[in-house]
Amino acid sequence: MYNLLDAFLEYLRFNKNYSYMTIESYARDIGYFFEFLEDKKITLDEVDPKVIREFSLYLNSTRKLKHSSLRRIFSSIKSFAKFAYKKGFVSKNFGKYVVFPKLPSNLPKFLDEDRVVYMFENIYQKYNFIDNEKKRIMLIRDMAIMFCFYLTGVRISEIASLKLGDINFSSATILIKGKGGKKRIIPLHPILKEKILEYLNVRDKIKTKDTDLLFVGNSKEGGLSVRQIRNLVYKYTSLAGFKVNPHALRHTFATHLLNDGNDIRVIQELLGHSSIGTTQKYIHTSSRRLKEVYKKYHPHA
Repeated sequence: MYNLLDAFLEYLRFNKNYSYMTIESYARDIGYFFEFLEDKKITLDEVDPKVIREFSLYLNSTRKLKHSSLRRIFSSIKSFAKFAYKKGFVSKNFGKYVVFPKLPSNLPKFLDEDRVVYMFENIYQKYNFIDNEKKRIMLIRDMAIMFCFYLTGVRISEIASLKLGDINFSSATILIKGKGGKKRIIPLHPILKEKILEYLNVRDKIKTKDTDLLFVGNSKEGGLSVRQIRNLVYKYTSLAGFKVNPHALRHTFATHLLNDGNDIRVIQELLGHSSIGTTQKYIHTSSRRLKEVYKKYHPHA
């Protein structure tokens, strides 16, 4: 079994160009599974739904893992099983028996940086294992949308209404039409620029009618509805083990900017807030950092 694991890890390293940290994570996750199989004297070909259920119980009873960690472990097993089956090392794809643990009902208000990294690594992983060209194209669009949320902090309605002409690649800016018809200019992050350009190369293969909307789909206007975009966010964050709504990504954007030392008034402008008090509600940071901000901007501090 461990020779097969080595082959899988080499595949991730040389074929998928995964980072050292990501590969280490896969090795650790699948290692848990192998320990369980060895203890029960079960071969990979003998893995069935019952074995997967027993492994889930085993993890819950022997290791104190976060909910997101449990989902990551099962995601790793699913990818490993698909690799082993496609390469002919096992007689069946036992990954289809994996049922992800249910998500907790309370949604986090923002994501820490580790969760953001894991979320995007999870999307890349999904992309690398998709064989269907149509699904791959849709994932390119979805990836651009997810990066747009995280790297701009825009509202879901603002993403849905973005038009092709709102993206200025030469000046690296985006024109956002916000609440009450207010307009603001925000920077186009280099990574987001790359993802949008990649998406634009396949956009014509998705659109169902002529539209100048940036992100296309099958709504009446030819774009994506707010509900469809919200469901995309739920889908990709759930795959990573934590379900958050689009507004949480807006909170995440603001929090990470402040933690990186950016001026809260700049963040206020980027978010399109008329009041700095509103911006402060979006920020989830250490008490020390909050005291610094309070002292600097509160009139009675």
